[in-house]
Amino acid sequence: MELILTKDVPALGIADEVVRVKPGYARNYLLPNKLAVVATPAAVKERSGRIAKALERKKQQLAQANELAERIGRISVTFTRKSSEEGRLFGSVTKEDIANQLKEVHFIELDRRIISMETPIKTVGESVVRVRLDSGVSALLTVIVVSENHKPEVSVKAEEVVEEKAE
Repeated sequence: MELILTKDVPALGIADEVVRVKPGYARNYLLPNKLAVVATPAAVKERSGRIAKALERKKQQLAQANELAERIGRISVTFTRKSSEEGRLFGSVTKEDIANQLKEVHFIELDRRIISMETPIKTVGESVVRVRLDSGVSALLTVIVVSENHKPEVSVKAEEVVEEKAE
Protein backbone atom coordinates (compact mmCIF):
# COMPACT_ATOMS: atom_id res chain seq x y z
CA MET A 1 0.00 0.00 0.00
CA GLU A 2 1.41 3.41 -0.95
CA LEU A 3 1.20 6.25 1.56
CA ILE A 4 2.46 9.80 1.84
CA LEU A 5 4.02 10.42 5.24
CA THR A 6 2.79 13.53 7.05
CA LYS A 7 5.50 13.33 9.75
CA ASP A 8 8.96 11.77 9.98
CA VAL A 9 8.73 8.10 10.95
CA PRO A 10 11.99 6.50 12.16
CA ALA A 11 13.20 3.59 10.01
CA LEU A 12 10.51 4.32 7.41
CA GLY A 13 10.94 7.79 5.92
CA ILE A 14 10.66 11.53 6.25
CA ALA A 15 7.64 13.82 5.99
CA ASP A 16 6.06 14.13 2.50
CA GLU A 17 7.88 11.04 1.23
CA VAL A 18 5.90 8.40 -0.67
CA VAL A 19 6.46 4.99 0.93
CA ARG A 20 5.18 1.48 0.34
CA VAL A 21 4.12 -0.43 3.47
CA LYS A 22 2.09 -3.47 4.33
CA PRO A 23 -1.67 -2.80 4.60
CA GLY A 24 -1.86 -3.86 8.25
CA TYR A 25 0.91 -1.44 9.29
CA ALA A 26 -0.89 1.35 7.44
CA ARG A 27 -4.36 0.53 8.83
CA ASN A 28 -3.34 -0.15 12.41
CA TYR A 29 -0.56 2.36 13.04
CA LEU A 30 0.22 4.99 10.42
CA LEU A 31 -3.28 6.12 9.43
CA PRO A 32 -4.91 6.16 12.93
CA ASN A 33 -1.96 8.13 14.34
CA LYS A 34 -2.14 10.59 11.43
CA LEU A 35 1.44 9.84 10.43
CA ALA A 36 0.43 9.23 6.79
CA VAL A 37 -2.31 9.64 4.21
CA VAL A 38 -3.21 7.33 1.34
CA ALA A 39 -1.23 8.18 -1.80
CA THR A 40 -4.10 8.77 -4.22
CA PRO A 41 -3.24 10.43 -7.54
CA ALA A 42 -4.90 13.66 -6.32
CA ALA A 43 -2.90 13.67 -3.06
CA VAL A 44 0.36 12.98 -4.92
CA LYS A 45 -0.38 15.81 -7.37
CA GLU A 46 -1.28 18.20 -4.54
CA ARG A 47 1.94 17.41 -2.64
CA SER A 48 4.27 17.00 -5.64
CA GLY A 49 6.36 20.06 -4.73
CA ARG A 50 6.74 18.96 -1.13
CA ILE A 51 7.52 15.40 -2.24
CA ALA A 52 10.40 16.67 -4.42
CA LYS A 53 11.78 18.64 -1.45
CA ALA A 54 11.41 15.56 0.75
CA LEU A 55 13.40 13.45 -1.70
CA GLU A 56 16.15 16.09 -1.70
CA ARG A 57 16.18 16.11 2.13
CA LYS A 58 16.36 12.31 2.11
CA LYS A 59 19.43 12.44 -0.18
CA GLN A 60 21.09 14.97 2.13
CA GLN A 61 20.36 12.85 5.20
CA LEU A 62 21.77 9.78 3.47
CA ALA A 63 24.94 11.68 2.50
CA GLN A 64 25.36 12.92 6.08
CA ALA A 65 24.81 9.40 7.43
CA ASN A 66 27.42 7.98 5.05
CA GLU A 67 29.91 10.68 6.10
CA LEU A 68 29.26 9.99 9.78
CA ALA A 69 29.57 6.23 9.19
CA GLU A 70 32.99 6.76 7.61
CA ARG A 71 34.07 8.95 10.53
CA ILE A 72 32.85 6.43 13.13
CA GLY A 73 34.63 3.61 11.29
CA ARG A 74 37.97 5.41 11.71
CA ILE A 75 37.74 6.04 15.46
CA SER A 76 37.65 3.94 18.60
CA VAL A 77 36.53 4.56 22.15
CA THR A 78 38.53 3.38 25.16
CA PHE A 79 37.27 2.61 28.64
CA THR A 80 39.30 1.85 31.77
CA ARG A 81 37.46 -0.41 34.20
CA LYS A 82 38.31 -2.53 37.23
CA SER A 83 38.55 -6.22 36.41
CA SER A 84 39.45 -9.60 37.81
CA GLU A 85 42.65 -11.50 37.07
CA GLU A 86 40.82 -13.40 34.29
CA GLY A 87 39.78 -10.16 32.55
CA ARG A 88 36.11 -10.10 33.64
CA LEU A 89 34.89 -6.60 34.46
CA PHE A 90 33.37 -5.80 37.86
CA GLY A 91 30.85 -3.69 35.99
CA SER A 92 30.13 -3.42 32.29
CA VAL A 93 30.33 -1.06 29.34
CA THR A 94 26.83 -0.20 28.12
CA LYS A 95 25.34 1.55 25.11
CA GLU A 96 24.91 4.68 27.21
CA ASP A 97 28.61 4.63 28.20
CA ILE A 98 29.59 4.39 24.53
CA ALA A 99 27.25 7.23 23.51
CA ASN A 100 28.57 9.46 26.30
CA GLN A 101 32.20 8.71 25.41
CA LEU A 102 31.55 9.50 21.73
CA LYS A 103 29.97 12.81 22.74
CA GLU A 104 32.70 13.82 25.21
CA VAL A 105 35.80 12.72 23.31
CA HIS A 106 34.85 12.78 19.61
CA PHE A 107 31.97 15.32 19.70
CA ILE A 108 29.61 12.88 17.98
CA GLU A 109 26.15 12.98 19.51
CA LEU A 110 24.23 9.73 19.02
CA ASP A 111 21.16 8.25 20.59
CA ARG A 112 22.07 5.12 22.58
CA ARG A 113 19.21 3.23 20.90
CA ILE A 114 20.97 3.17 17.53
CA ILE A 115 23.97 1.33 18.99
CA SER A 116 23.50 -2.43 18.49
CA MET A 117 24.71 -4.58 21.37
CA GLU A 118 22.94 -7.73 22.49
CA THR A 119 24.55 -7.56 25.94
CA PRO A 120 26.84 -5.04 27.62
CA ILE A 121 30.58 -5.63 27.30
CA LYS A 122 31.86 -7.46 30.38
CA THR A 123 35.40 -8.45 29.43
CA VAL A 124 38.70 -6.67 28.89
CA GLY A 125 39.75 -6.40 25.27
CA GLU A 126 38.58 -5.10 21.95
CA SER A 127 35.00 -5.37 20.73
CA VAL A 128 33.23 -4.20 17.59
CA VAL A 129 29.79 -2.60 17.90
CA ARG A 130 27.41 -1.77 15.03
CA VAL A 131 25.88 1.72 14.92
CA ARG A 132 22.74 2.00 12.75
CA LEU A 133 22.67 5.57 11.42
CA ASP A 134 19.97 5.50 8.73
CA SER A 135 18.09 2.90 6.77
CA GLY A 136 20.79 0.91 5.01
CA VAL A 137 23.67 2.89 6.57
CA SER A 138 25.58 1.54 9.52
CA ALA A 139 29.12 1.78 10.88
CA LEU A 140 31.35 -0.47 12.93
CA LEU A 141 32.81 1.17 16.05
CA THR A 142 35.79 -0.30 17.89
CA VAL A 143 35.38 -0.36 21.68
CA ILE A 144 38.53 -1.02 23.71
CA VAL A 145 38.25 -1.96 27.38
CA VAL A 146 41.45 -1.75 29.43
CA SER A 147 41.87 -3.11 32.93
CA GLU A 148 42.49 -0.52 35.63
CA ASN A 149 44.24 -3.13 37.80
CA HIS A 150 46.69 -4.52 35.29
CA LYS A 151 48.66 -1.87 33.45
CA PRO A 152 50.26 -3.00 30.20
CA GLU A 153 53.94 -3.71 30.58
CA VAL A 154 56.22 -0.96 29.28
CA SER A 155 59.16 -2.08 27.20
CA VAL A 156 62.71 -1.43 28.41
CA LYS A 157 63.44 0.92 25.49
CA ALA A 158 60.50 3.18 26.36
CA GLU A 159 61.63 3.36 30.01
CA GLU A 160 65.16 4.26 28.93
CA VAL A 161 63.85 7.11 26.76
CA VAL A 162 61.84 8.48 29.68
CA GLU A 163 64.89 8.32 31.98
CA GLU A 164 67.09 10.10 29.39
CA LYS A 165 64.58 12.95 29.05
CA ALA A 166 64.42 13.32 32.84
CA GLU A 167 68.18 13.84 33.09
